[in-house]
Amino acid sequence: MGTASSVQRCQVHIGCQLCQGKNIIQWKCTNCQLLLCSSCKDNIHLRIAKDHKIINITDIGELDSGESFNFSDSHCNEHSNQVCCSYCRTCKTVVCLKCVMKVHNGHKFIDEEEFLSKKQKLWKGPKEAAIKLTELSKAETKLKEVKKSEDALYIKAKQDIQERSTNDVGQVSEILIRLDQKMHSVNQGIDREIRNIDREKGKFQEVINVVDVIKSSKDFYKFFERFDELITTMNCDIVPFQKNIESLSDFNVEDLVVYNYSKTKTGHLEANISFKVITQYTTDINAIFSLTELPDQTLMMSDNAAEVLQHVKLERTSVQVISNFNINIFGMAVSPSGDILVSTSDSRLKIINIATGEKTDSVYSIHPLYSRQVHVTKDNRVIIGAKSPGPAFPASGRRVVKVMDQEGKHLQEYEHDGNNKPLFTYPHSITTTSNGNIFVVDTLDAGDRGRVVVLEQGGDVIHIYSGHPHINTERKPFKPRHLLLMPSGSVIVTDTNSRLHILNNYGQLISFHDLLDIGIEWSYSLALSSSGHLYIGCGCEKRSPDTYKAKLYELECFGL
Repeated sequence: MGTASSVQRCQVHIGCQLCQGKNIIQWKCTNCQLLLCSSCKDNIHLRIAKDHKIINITDIGELDSGESFNFSDSHCNEHSNQVCCSYCRTCKTVVCLKCVMKVHNGHKFIDEEEFLSKKQKLWKGPKEAAIKLTELSKAETKLKEVKKSEDALYIKAKQDIQERSTNDVGQVSEILIRLDQKMHSVNQGIDREIRNIDREKGKFQEVINVVDVIKSSKDFYKFFERFDELITTMNCDIVPFQKNIESLSDFNVEDLVVYNYSKTKTGHLEANISFKVITQYTTDINAIFSLTELPDQTLMMSDNAAEVLQHVKLERTSVQVISNFNINIFGMAVSPSGDILVSTSDSRLKIINIATGEKTDSVYSIHPLYSRQVHVTKDNRVIIGAKSPGPAFPASGRRVVKVMDQEGKHLQEYEHDGNNKPLFTYPHSITTTSNGNIFVVDTLDAGDRGRVVVLEQGGDVIHIYSGHPHINTERKPFKPRHLLLMPSGSVIVTDTNSRLHILNNYGQLISFHDLLDIGIEWSYSLALSSSGHLYIGCGCEKRSPDTYKAKLYELECFGL
């Protein structure tokens, strides 16, 4: 069918279809599709079909946009002399009044009023989708500009490194490797966001394509079967892009040169960091998700999946269970007053009496949020990772890290970056360094893929560590689980791919270690013993209560 403009351009050549072209057409009947002059419309057509809808040809453009798509446009398959008046949901077809009364009696129907309401909503789809496609295209353009800017930063940083080169060729080579690793991570982030935009564009383009097909084919089945899906897509907000993308702007060449020089002078070379298993313990729980040493050198450890918290003592190679509590905790720490604080996904941290197992409320409340992690600093501040009620993923509501004093007074909270974008998806583990920086394991999805966000006390993001590109791939992504500050000031991160990542107090990688080399797999939690040894709590690939027990390892650290 032609558009309004095409009909108007051809008015001289097309005549009325009732008087055989004697008069110029000015009207169209949407029921019988006849083009009419004014005389035939008034004197002939309306006399024999007074209920038909007749429109001015100047409105045919709107008609072609789908206005002619009505039940009455279709004749019943069973009763050819009857136009349709409803849609049978049960049989998924348009039907006439006779069908409603006889063949489809008792079925579920969509009447004309509901259909018109749905049509009005759906016909807006292409226009709204086109607006969103324009916004996505703008975002894609910005990302490509960011990519060009990062390429320029990379070239400049490389030149700076070469200009600052010393006689130590190895040091320069190491910094260049770090620069390349950082650039690789930056490019991965940008490319990921561009792929996300392409996926979003595909969704909205699908709305345009399907609605066009429905309009041209007048396919009632496709209209009703895809209506909910198309409306849902139309109502989707555009996923925010450029959220926490890494940048080479935080790759400070001068600081890194100084850092590497200092590291060489003090002998803290990567090759000198190593771990040795002193003792291996077998527990009677399936996974050690949380672990901490108490002042009396006993340990608290929890299995979240089984909702078990144990107070244990290590004797030679065995684990002696002192107390066993049925409680599901997400994090624990020793409070400034010596109490054992636990996060139970409540709005208030609890205190556990390990002698009786009694739970009492602490002064640390984050209502209306729920706590998911707790950390106590050396200056007795309490830091809590929290979220709004509801499922962990996909992320919705608030995701916050709050800082309190000993009395439970709120000192500071971290939720958004400088661009008002969320800092966290799911704050999982927290630690702090001697220079006041806050490290947060941020879990990104239900598959435990994550990153380490490093904040200064003011809230600015100093660094985001997303794993090492040589060992963390699409097949084996970075899955950080727990953080531990070492006396040297370094931070250890467990990766459930059975690796340890060693970061400096700014979140930059010092070294990484494959725990499989020393017989450790499924590493989860960390704790530091009073003797300076490292505890690693693990899980099991298959958590059978009969044959699989979680292992606890005590390690001696060298060069760390």
